[in-house]
Amino acid sequence: MKKTLFSILFSLALAASLAGCGGAASSTAAARASYSSMDSAPQAYAADAGGTAAEAAGTSDLSDAVQNSADLLPQDGRKIILNATLSIEALDFNATCTALARAAQSCGGYVSSTSIDTPAYEGAYRTAYYQFRIPAEQYSVFLEGAGSAGNLVGKQESTQDVTSAYVDVEARLKSLKLQEERLYAMMEQAGDLETLLAIQNQLTEVQYQIESYTAQQHTYDDLISYSTVDVTVEEVKQITEKTETFGDRVSDAFRRSWRDFGYGAQDFAVGFVAALPTLLVLAVLAAVAVTAARAAVRLHKKRLAGRPAPAPRTPADYAPQNGNEAETGKDAPPSTPPKYK
Repeated sequence: MKKTLFSILFSLALAASLAGCGGAASSTAAARASYSSMDSAPQAYAADAGGTAAEAAGTSDLSDAVQNSADLLPQDGRKIILNATLSIEALDFNATCTALARAAQSCGGYVSSTSIDTPAYEGAYRTAYYQFRIPAEQYSVFLEGAGSAGNLVGKQESTQDVTSAYVDVEARLKSLKLQEERLYAMMEQAGDLETLLAIQNQLTEVQYQIESYTAQQHTYDDLISYSTVDVTVEEVKQITEKTETFGDRVSDAFRRSWRDFGYGAQDFAVGFVAALPTLLVLAVLAAVAVTAARAAVRLHKKRLAGRPAPAPRTPADYAPQNGNEAETGKDAPPSTPPKYK
């Protein structure tokens, strides 16, 4: 076993010496060379953390662990970070600030940072900036309480899903800790000082990665468990009244018209689908009626085509005739009108 370990480390040292690094620390330089071309972020460092160390410890590459990281998905749901920003006007500045602190305390939160601007000139108004850390399960409760502490004039909320990044960190930590255990086992079996130093250097690199990813995981846990709410409190003499301008009225009317149009389109679609069977039956009947009418027209044309053409009429046929001519024929003398005395 010792000969095998020594052979592996000797091969690594020889490869590093050919690249220009000499001395007893050549195996360490070869390990660090794999990191020099990487980004300084912990994510990039861990991408090849199993380089030389994985060869020495006999572990699989980190990419295999990341590919199988779906098994580490949290069973209690997604990893969501909640954030909010509130803008509040205060007629009683001190009372509003006190109400905000009490709302955070009642929800189990705390003030992570605060800043109050107090201008020196007379008649100036104060402004306070707070950052609250609130337990995620009390996030909505605190927003409701903070909004009632003064006149809420602005509110923005955002969510960030970090489930994928969190699972990736867990997978890398699992692989690195496995490498650490095997490197410790190799140190116990090291037979000479050079081998022991080489393993120690690899162990230092792996422990650095473990510390970096552990810190990142703790940061995620803190952001997920405690939501961040930034609050700005402005002292005012009169709160801002929400008045409806002409533009607001036009905008509301436009939105309502589009909403009504959408509802009407939905009603039409539903009615059309409901009447579709009846329409299909009527369409079939209409097609049969049109076909029958066309057949009748064609039959009538054929009958007219089969009749003999009538003899042409002469001008005499159009001469006026009285009743006597109709009985005696054309040669009968015309009747004389009666004489009146």
